Amino acid sequence: MGGQQTATVIRECGRVRLEIHNENHLAAAMLKLSKAKLPSVVSIEDFHVDRSLPLNSLSHAWYSQISRTTKEDLPARIKGYCKLHFGVPILRAESEDFCETYDRIIKSLPYETKIDIMSQPDWFPITSLMDNAQFVHYLEDIQKHYSDRVQLVFPNEPPMESAA
Repeated sequence: MGGQQTATVIRECGRVRLEIHNENHLAAAMLKLSKAKLPSVVSIEDFHVDRSLPLNSLSHAWYSQISRTTKEDLPARIKGYCKLHFGVPILRAESEDFCETYDRIIKSLPYETKIDIMSQPDWFPITSLMDNAQFVHYLEDIQKHYSDRVQLVFPNEPPMESAA
């Protein structure tokens, strides 16, 4: 029949998340909001589709390739470097909330501590906060940064001419 009439409700850790995909969802969400206990906190964010698994796999393959080729550091630390130098600026440019959180928690820390934090899974999310377009931008920035030392290519992209 005409599709789902109410917003998708996800309950986790004392929070309710409403996914609103159409006008019927919006009406249902507004009704729920009108019945909320006060005081309450409401946060609204744009909906985005999760990044594709192939892009995630590509980034990890690139971290390993950079590590093997440059011998600068372990793949996890290359990832930390990339998240700090390429991911953070992308998110700072597009999200006031991210800026506030990053500035409060990370900005004043010593450089090596920032790299350590960014190198640890799930300690301070960067790439997991990105949508597909942001993540492609992130990968392009990595590719450009390492282009003089490592040939990083996207799937179905022809290899770059080597400067012989």
